[in-house]
Amino acid sequence: MRTLFTTALFLSSLAHAQQTSVLFIGNSYTYVNDLPNTLRQLALSLGDTMTVASSAPGGYTLFQHASYAPTLDAIGSQQWDFVVMQEQSQLGALPVEATNTELGAIQLMEDIEANYECTYPVFYMTWGRQNGDPQNCASFPFMCTYDGMQQALRNNYVYLATMNDAYVSPVGVAWKQVRDTHPLINLYDADGSHPSPAGTYLAACVFYCTLFQESCVGATFISSLQADTAAILRSIASATVLDEPLTWNLDVPNGTSALLDGATVGPDWITLIHNGQGTHLWTCTNGQSFTTATVTFTFPTSDTYLVTHTYNDPCGNTDTVTLTFNIVLGVEEQEGGARYRVFAGSPGILEVDGAEGGETLTLFDAQGRILVNARIGRDNAQLACPSGLHLWTITDGKGTLMKGKVLVR
Repeated sequence: MRTLFTTALFLSSLAHAQQTSVLFIGNSYTYVNDLPNTLRQLALSLGDTMTVASSAPGGYTLFQHASYAPTLDAIGSQQWDFVVMQEQSQLGALPVEATNTELGAIQLMEDIEANYECTYPVFYMTWGRQNGDPQNCASFPFMCTYDGMQQALRNNYVYLATMNDAYVSPVGVAWKQVRDTHPLINLYDADGSHPSPAGTYLAACVFYCTLFQESCVGATFISSLQADTAAILRSIASATVLDEPLTWNLDVPNGTSALLDGATVGPDWITLIHNGQGTHLWTCTNGQSFTTATVTFTFPTSDTYLVTHTYNDPCGNTDTVTLTFNIVLGVEEQEGGARYRVFAGSPGILEVDGAEGGETLTLFDAQGRILVNARIGRDNAQLACPSGLHLWTITDGKGTLMKGKVLVR
């Protein structure tokens, strides 16, 4: 009987065991006390094998990482199961419109997806400073206290995850629960900002529960902590993640969507680009259909056309999107000697190159309704605008009018 019982336990352990890989992109909140290795050892004690790596220069922001060669090399070094992104601790709490956090996140997401569509992106929600942030207190009063800063971190990281179809690892929420219910457990280093060994252990527990979507209560690895302290942290981490999985976006599928990665427009045609390495089906109400990643539709008359793109990614997910194009024949993509370059930047952003300052940009839909009417500054200007195929005009200070059309994602 003992042999049979032992064999059953062994088979059960094999059934549970998982193997995964995680790349951390962050700064000192990641490398102090070696969070990646702490997570690896925690997972190992639960029967799971994990390969970890990190790019975490002190004080680095997501925007800096987006052009930092070692980070880009790390992303491209293998097909990661998860890539974790951690913003600089203060910037992560500030309003996203006041920082370049969102732009950095979008650029990193593009690199992660280009490397391997099946990677799950994960945003690392950090914690408020022990007594608030005096450096940003005057400009942003909510930063004056721990509670205010923590709430802002929660809001921003959930927003980033939702907008980018990513997970959120709610370390900051578990951190607050420990502070509120077990104040004698010190999660902070002496500076009131960086994690103590207990803080790093708590973060590792939250990451385990987020990545595997399983409890870590049964882990035997306790780092340098007392066993009872480690048990409290594992329990709080497990409850924080598993009691609210939808809040942390843990139901989002990996892989890419069917939305466009780019497009070019001609006088009677439009080329649509999708970089996915899975299978494609494009159909248009003009009767054309294609199964390639890049397709060109031609249009015989000015009209409204619907293009449907169904994409099956390598991860086993399917997504379908229907795009509406109001085609107006006889307007080139760009006229007027190409003095200005009007093009789509990030989703929902229109960019203009070549402005000298003082020009007026007007953007119309196909029915002639004004969507944007704005003065643009020198050289490169960025404006928020709705997605779709739009007509534009630019009037300079001499009254010269240039026009064209642009497809905004």
